[in-house]
Amino acid sequence: MLSKAIRRVVLVTRVNKRNISCNELSSTTINIVKSTAPVLAKTGYDITKTMYNKMLSENAELRFLFNASHQLEIKNEIAHQPRALACMMYNYAENIDNLKLLEKAIESVAQKHVSLFVLPEHYTIVGENLLWAIKKVLGEKATIPILQAWKEAYFHLAGIFIKRENEIRTNKALQIGGWEGWRSFIVARKVKESSVITSFYLKSKDGKPVLNYKPGQYTALKLCTEKVKACRNYTLSKAAGDNKYRISVRRQEPAEKGAPPGLVLKVSNFLHDHINVNDEVLLGVPSGVFTFNHNHANDEKPIVLMSAGVGLTPIVAMLDFILKNNVKKSVTVIISNRNKDVEALHDWFVASEEKHSNLQVVFLYDDPLRLSSKTLNASKLDKLLPNKDCHYFFCGPQGYMKMVCEQLLKWKIPEDQINYEYFGPTRPL
Repeated sequence: MLSKAIRRVVLVTRVNKRNISCNELSSTTINIVKSTAPVLAKTGYDITKTMYNKMLSENAELRFLFNASHQLEIKNEIAHQPRALACMMYNYAENIDNLKLLEKAIESVAQKHVSLFVLPEHYTIVGENLLWAIKKVLGEKATIPILQAWKEAYFHLAGIFIKRENEIRTNKALQIGGWEGWRSFIVARKVKESSVITSFYLKSKDGKPVLNYKPGQYTALKLCTEKVKACRNYTLSKAAGDNKYRISVRRQEPAEKGAPPGLVLKVSNFLHDHINVNDEVLLGVPSGVFTFNHNHANDEKPIVLMSAGVGLTPIVAMLDFILKNNVKKSVTVIISNRNKDVEALHDWFVASEEKHSNLQVVFLYDDPLRLSSKTLNASKLDKLLPNKDCHYFFCGPQGYMKMVCEQLLKWKIPEDQINYEYFGPTRPL
């Protein structure tokens, strides 16, 4: 494993020399790119949508890294992946003279890239297609100075990503149980948790130790079968410690969301229907920034864990960690679901609450077929949490997280006490 890490350093150096630089940007480039921010606010999505259409149709080696559903405009909503990149382009242009403001966003993306084993050479392909799309969409407005400035700016940012990803990758490879790239795992157990969620317990094929992880982190799962060739990130849904990983996967219903059946969201369903005990899958190293750590346990502030739907998975891992580490302070868990039939791990939460006097678990249901923010609204949240000065962790659909985030901001909760994560490309709340 060490030799692979060393080879990766060599590869990064070679790619950097060819077309990617971490040198400081010129003032001319900074000024030009910053001046394009208003244009990107209007055309950024068209640029990134055009870029992905071309890049994914011409580069099969990149196609499996992306969820096809995130490229689709379903029910007149813009596609998630192009929107996420467009937002990042705009923020980069707006803050190119102060990249410290983007450190959290860069770290989040770098962690995803490490798990998915994104390589330095992939950045070159993305950069070439992005510059082509800028020219395609803007036409004559994309002057030579603008294209040159964005070329320099893009590869500068790519260099930052590559450097950070190499640091993360090397660090993980050198830890006990660590590895780089893809590692073979065997399904040790398959447990149906609800009508829509199934858990897969995974052990290393070679029988050697596996890398520990922080509660809330995810792993990338890669399938290479005749029917499915794709990668997806899945949260590790329990605390580390027994040399096995667990992912709890929700069965998707693409037709219900207006997506073409069979085209998108099929990896999760494939796991449900075709992956069984003793089958082999490939995993990337655990990664992610949405985590609970000892710093959250060491002060006097209570902990609030909230989820809707399959957003439950990182919350389960965090609570499992809290209980196993005998954290004594008050913990409130608020779980929202459509109904009891789709709810996973109910009995585990009940048993945990009975065993730990500092734990309160609240189950909320929305009997209609669709999960909505009505399950947990601002009024309910206000009544459930008389003490507002807490550490908050929440995960679920966008509408749900937006409602929670807005309420916490109304209570003037400090930013460092508000923690959340999207499943899929990050979107603004």
